[in-house]
Amino acid sequence: MICQNCGTREATALVQTLSGNQLKKFALCGTCVSAVEPGLALDAVLEALGAMRARAAPHRCPTCRLSWPSFKETGRFGCPNCYEHFLPQVRDLLPRVHAGAYQHRGKTPGRR
Repeated sequence: MICQNCGTREATALVQTLSGNQLKKFALCGTCVSAVEPGLALDAVLEALGAMRARAAPHRCPTCRLSWPSFKETGRFGCPNCYEHFLPQVRDLLPRVHAGAYQHRGKTPGRR
């Protein structure tokens, strides 16, 4: 996509502005972005690098190298450290697994 400001270079950032109740989107090259707001170009680059890193190497447990998608596929963690490492994801998962409870309470008497 070509920069919508200069029309000569490849657009590398999508800049969104809110004016009143209207959202406007502009595809800009790095030069035009830094002319609009100097710190914005660096933010755009850092955001793009973060997205690339997330796609290239999924978040993994530092001890056993298990990824969250692997856990979701097998339903088993690779080591005790996984419980702490994936705590935010597990907190979201527990209420769905344990019928709204955040803590497993075991079987009730008479149930199998």
